[in-house]
Order: sequence, then structure tokens, then C-alpha cells
Amino acid sequence: MDKAKFGVAILVGKYLANNLTDEEQKYLSDWLSSSEKNRTWFERVTSESYQIEKGKATRSINVEEGWKALELKRESRLGGRHRRIYWMHYVAMFVLPLAIAVLLHQVYYSRKDKVEMVQTITSGTSKAILILADGLPVVLEQQQEKTLKESDGTKINVLKEHISYERGVDDKQEKSVYHELVIPRGGEFSLTLSDGTEVYMNADSKLRFPTKFGKGERVVELEGEAYFQVVHNEDAPFIVKTSQMAIKVLGTEFNVSAYAEDSVIRTTLVRGSVKISSEVSGESVVLHPGEQSALNRGDHSMLVSEVDVSYAMAWKEGRLRFKEKPLKEVMKIISRWYDVDVFYMNQQVKDYHFSAWFKRSSSINEVINILEKTKKISLDLKGRILTVKDISRN
Repeated sequence: MDKAKFGVAILVGKYLANNLTDEEQKYLSDWLSSSEKNRTWFERVTSESYQIEKGKATRSINVEEGWKALELKRESRLGGRHRRIYWMHYVAMFVLPLAIAVLLHQVYYSRKDKVEMVQTITSGTSKAILILADGLPVVLEQQQEKTLKESDGTKINVLKEHISYERGVDDKQEKSVYHELVIPRGGEFSLTLSDGTEVYMNADSKLRFPTKFGKGERVVELEGEAYFQVVHNEDAPFIVKTSQMAIKVLGTEFNVSAYAEDSVIRTTLVRGSVKISSEVSGESVVLHPGEQSALNRGDHSMLVSEVDVSYAMAWKEGRLRFKEKPLKEVMKIISRWYDVDVFYMNQQVKDYHFSAWFKRSSSINEVINILEKTKKISLDLKGRILTVKDISRN
């Protein structure tokens, strides 16, 4: 077994133990994509039957005796360079297969010791981290109720799944004080800004905003996805900034999806009107209810189309809905909400289109069952790694 193969074997062991780093997962994914032979071998050694077989076979291995036998073999060989060659030969022929077998044995029986627990991952919950002006993080979770106070006198009411901001009675401080609300993967949260604007935030998102708005424009900065219900104020336009775009409104309801890893920033207008401006190209468009803008991060082009807004609003209303959506986009949403990493056995499957809907409160096993009914893919969950395999050609 050469060094490259041994490295892959170690990665497979870490995959089975749910202990791959992002870099290791990418390396393994690239290796699997390189040939059908690699994928066939991977499927065989990661199958439950193979692990059971190897696990039982290695129960009787006496590792200490094995090393003693190896040492005797090594001592009996010639010295110098020849000894080193023979030593490496036995490492390749004996030690590495033994190490891999023992690793599979440990993985299998560590799982078995957990009473063959049927794994399930529940849906996301209300949780967030509030970063105060001094950088202090405050963990916000369900069933929590408390009141915080910022240095500028702003009162922050924490009510289980929501926080709200109230201007202080002695509101004399002129300098703006900023907070940041961070929603982790597998979370959601909502807040009321000091002007009464409601913001509903989706998983893996963050919003930077002032604890109170001064005169003139009301500006917030978003990364991720959020739904805004903006309080009308003709004298103080509300502006949402993303990495490449600004959305200017007076009073309206709209959804913005601006995840850093997505190639397109989408703004969907429910009611009112908004002006979308590209901060790179300078292009701007005005949206009307039922329209969606799509700003391409690559060429900075902007397209506007009429859409069914219920799809963009579904997450806020406790549902996940997809209509002819590429699997790679579907899996991004599932990955964020259920806090899992997605691993593709076949790259072409990413472009398969799916239509489905389910409650956001569904467990990931329920979601897997729905997607597998299409007979296009199979999904295997190990730890927090969800492996996708193309079965449409079987």
C-alpha cells in the first residue's frame, strides 16, 4: 500500500468516525470524483456489511503479539540498507492493513456500543449570539427572558425567540452604537429594531445594525438571509446593504438572500417598492410586488423576473419549498437548517432538479425519506455528514 492509498484509507476511517476537516473532506471528494474505481472501492469499504465483517474479523487480533512477530521478522533480516527495505516492505504488507482493520473494528464497535442508536437530527431552533458594542457576546436561546442595557441607554428586551430595542429615556448620546446578531447553522431568530422595523433571520446569517437610528437614513448590513417588515418613514429611508448591493425602501416587506457562498443575491418583494442598486456596476432597478431581482456576483449583471413570492417566504412561515431547484441549492438550505455537511459521491447529481415541500420542524430523516422517493438519489447520514449518491442510472 503506497503513501497515497494509505492517506485515503485514513481519511475513510475519519469519514466513518465523522471526524473529517473541511480540507480533508474536499480531498476525499476530489479523489472520489477522479474515477469510478475509487467510488466503487469507497462504497464497498463504507458499507455496513463490510464494517461488520471486518469488525468481527479483528476482534481476535492481538495487536501486541502482532508487533512482536513483526519485530522478530525485522531482526532476522540483513542489516543496513537491506534491513530498511525489508522493514518498509513489512510495514506495507502487515502494519498498514492491520492499522486499517483495527480502525474499522473500533469504528464499528464504538457504534455498536451506542446500542445501535438510530440517528436523527432534529430541525433548527431559535438561537443566536448578540455581539454588543464592546465585543461582548451574549448567547440567546429558547426559554430565556432578560433585559440588557447598552452604554447609550438603549434597552434590549430578550423574549425567548425574539429581541427588541427601545430608545433610552435620557437619549443624549450622539455617537452611533452598533450591535451584531449572529444566527448559527441550525438556528433562527427575530428582532425589532429601535424604529419598530421587524427582521426575521434565517440560519447561518448575521445582521449589523445601530441600537438606535439617528436622523436621515436607517442603514443595516446583512450577510445571509432575512425577511424585513420596514416601518414607513418618508424622511428616513431604510437601507439594507450586502457585500455588493444596497436595497433602499421607505416602508415595505421583502426577503433578501445574500449568503457569501451563493453566486447570486436575490431580493423578493412582497409589498411596497424597493430600489436595488449594484455597488459595483452602478446599475439599479425598482421592484414591484411579486418581482425578484437576481444580482450575479460574478459578472455583476442584474435580472428581474415575476415569481411566486410564497417560495421566498416559506422559510419564515415554517416551511421549506422547492420548485425545480437544483439539488446543490436544495442541499445548501438543508445544510444550514439542519447543521450538516453534504458530501457528493457523484458530481453530476448536483444539477438534478427537485420539487418538494416539508415543514421546517421535520426531522432530517423525514426530509431524507421525501427526497429519496424521487428515485434519483440515495442519502446516507453518518454523524453530521450527509452523503449523496446518484441512483437514477441503476
